[in-house]
Order: sequence, then structure tokens, then C-alpha cells
Amino acid sequence: MITAVVIAALAAGSPQLAIGLDEHVGAQLPLDLGFTSSAGQPVALRDLFDGKRPVLLVMAYARCEMLCSVVLHGVGDAVHASHQVAGRDYRAVVVSLDPTETPGEGGRRRERLGYDATYLVGDDVQIHALAGALGFRYAWDERTKQYAHPVVVFVLTPDGHIAEYLRGVTFPGLDAALARAARGETSQSLAQDLISCFHFDPSLRRYGPAIQLFLRLGAGVVLAALVAVVAALIGWERGRRR
Repeated sequence: MITAVVIAALAAGSPQLAIGLDEHVGAQLPLDLGFTSSAGQPVALRDLFDGKRPVLLVMAYARCEMLCSVVLHGVGDAVHASHQVAGRDYRAVVVSLDPTETPGEGGRRRERLGYDATYLVGDDVQIHALAGALGFRYAWDERTKQYAHPVVVFVLTPDGHIAEYLRGVTFPGLDAALARAARGETSQSLAQDLISCFHFDPSLRRYGPAIQLFLRLGAGVVLAALVAVVAALIGWERGRRR
């Protein structure tokens, strides 16, 4: 897990993968954007907002082999721990990053979520427009056939404004964030750290030296600890014999 996070952090620094997050707290989302539900029905973004309930939005995709599943699981844990009920007190929405994802694939992913959520797929133009409004910068890596993207979920007001950004893979503050969003309040994120979801391809060797250094340092620490333990045992045994 530590190695995966290190690799993700190194990948986030790649100039060729302009991934990151620009918080646009208070901004209005473009509600005319159109998507397709996992049931195959057309859905306009404005259909998600009823003026009464906040919206919890996640951008992920079904074929993601890295942190997407972890994030969705973390959202599920937070949803189940919340005093508010998804589908009743707020709306949970997942929008796929992958324009090739079908409603059927989205439906299968939705069934595994474990909570009431709307799963949407769309074309590349609509997805990029929504991501741009959210400040969610992601990129496709052709060699690994994966999307590199920040790990974050969005809490939106009942009328479609960005209320809050929740970073990471666990969301203990979800309940309070939804309550604030329901009142129309916005909140700047205090956290500046950002995990990125990225699949490292060893053939690229772009981060090879840094990763090798990390592993060598770890191996050196372990070896030094073993030598110290062995030396202490030898000294203790000699002292016991005397």
C-alpha cells in the first residue's frame, strides 16, 4: 500500500500527465450537460438537483484497476456511517471518466456500490466539461491504458453549486459536509495533500531510479536492524557464559 502511494505521488509530478485539482468552491456547474444513466435513459445534469437535497458526486470509472474501487468503498463506508440516507436526504452520483464505458458496465458497477446511487456515462466532451467545471484535471496514459486522476469527491448544493471538496480515500466528514451543503454553505478545503490514481508501467522506467532508491533505503534499514539484533544477541550470550 505504501509503495502504491509512493508511485502515485511520483506519477502526480509527471509533466506529461497534467493531473491535479483546482478548487472552484462556490462555482455553478453547467447544468445543461447531458449524460446517460446505467438504465440507458438520457439524463441532463440539472435533473440531479431538486433545489432541496445536496448531491454527493464522484468521478471514477468501472475499468479502473487502482484507487477507484478504494474510493467508492470509502464513500460507501461514509454513506453507511452517516445519519443521512442516500436517496432520501441527498443524492449520490457517480459519473464515469471513460467515454467508452457502456450503460451496462455502469450498471454492474452501480450494483456493487451497496448504496442508492445514480451512475452516469457520457461522451468525452460532456465528461471534460464537467471535470473542467469541478477543477478536476485528469489525463489518459496511452501506454498503461489507464486514466490518471486526483482522488477526491465533491459535495454540491441543492441548486448545483460546488460546496466542498473531500480529498482522500476515507470521508469521516461527509455527514457534516452534506449538512452544510443542504443549507447552501460552501467551505474551502484545509487539506492540501492529494493522492493520485495512476497505474505505473515499469517499461516506462520514468520513475525507476526514485523507486529503486526508496526500496534500497528500506532494505538498508532492515539490514541494519538485523545486524544490530544479531550483535546484541551475541553480546548477551557471551556475557551469560562468563
